[in-house]
Amino acid sequence: MAKLTPADIARLSGDQSAATRAEMAAKVAAVYSDAGLSPAERVEAESVLMLMAQDAMATVRQALAQHLKSAPQLPQGLGLALAKDIDEVALPLLRESLAFSDAELVEIVKSRSEEKQVAIAGRKAVSDAVARTLVDQGTTRVAATLAGNEGAALSDATAERLVDKHGKASLVQEKLAARRKLPVRALEKLYALASESIKEKLIARDDVSPDLAASLAASAREIATVGTSLESGEQDVAALAAQLHSTGRLDPGIVIRALCMGDLFLFERGLALRADFPIERARQLIYDPAGGLKYIYERAYMPPALYPAVKAALEVALETQYDGGPADRERFRRKMIERVLTKVDDADPDTADYLLARLTTLTDTLSHTHA
Repeated sequence: MAKLTPADIARLSGDQSAATRAEMAAKVAAVYSDAGLSPAERVEAESVLMLMAQDAMATVRQALAQHLKSAPQLPQGLGLALAKDIDEVALPLLRESLAFSDAELVEIVKSRSEEKQVAIAGRKAVSDAVARTLVDQGTTRVAATLAGNEGAALSDATAERLVDKHGKASLVQEKLAARRKLPVRALEKLYALASESIKEKLIARDDVSPDLAASLAASAREIATVGTSLESGEQDVAALAAQLHSTGRLDPGIVIRALCMGDLFLFERGLALRADFPIERARQLIYDPAGGLKYIYERAYMPPALYPAVKAALEVALETQYDGGPADRERFRRKMIERVLTKVDDADPDTADYLLARLTTLTDTLSHTHA
């Protein structure tokens, strides 16, 4: 490959047209990408590149970026300078250059330029750290680009966060439903938010077994039921619980979800109906410090392994004033999770996993559907 000659340097120092400077920018960038440059030649090329990155003409900087996007490395500071430039200059580099570190990409994402965030979200490879920042800082369009990028490494936590923050958007739902891999918890949250057509696509996924499909449908019913109950008075909740019981749909999941959201009316009615006790008697047992809760819990045929967690959740619900607002819902959720973790730390891990899944899935989903 041709090297940068003294004549080339001389041309750069003159008052050349923008077209000539752009042509020279392309040549210098090509020279810099040559692995055969000597250390001295590389230093010289870097000096010229840094000078060109400050050129007043955007066409020159654009030519520079276009021809540097395949360079395995860039002079220190040059990549960020070009990445923070106007979109015509920055986007080719942001889409393709492998010379950026995750820290640099995160810094660029935080600049909140949507076009640049979209370019980064569509890179051939996106680390989980960068993906998480894109989810938190980006728009729905950015999230959809990330969701549709199979090269984006989405951890379970980041995938859930993506659904939590952007899952109501139909384009995001479409992209996530088509994604090859999606964590179960993210699937559950997405299913609860999705349109009927997206639900069908989720159920048809290769990684969704018949058991998981049934679980997704049941979870969505539970969320819808508890969401309705949270907005109803005690008499309406009693009627809802009676209807669920008469049709065989008052299952333990609904009762536990109600408690996790602080919906004591539905929790009380659920245990009373499942145990076949009058509501007054059920309440006496539920709030009896001498062990009445365990008695009615067992009579209601609730999952034995979950009793310690349910007992802890009831204590939190009784201690916490909860007005149902989004900010208070988040405070309640955090306190509930912290307390349940301390209470079930020594119990069967499945106990904690089950209840915490319901705590996070239910509260996060309702926070977004009622926002």
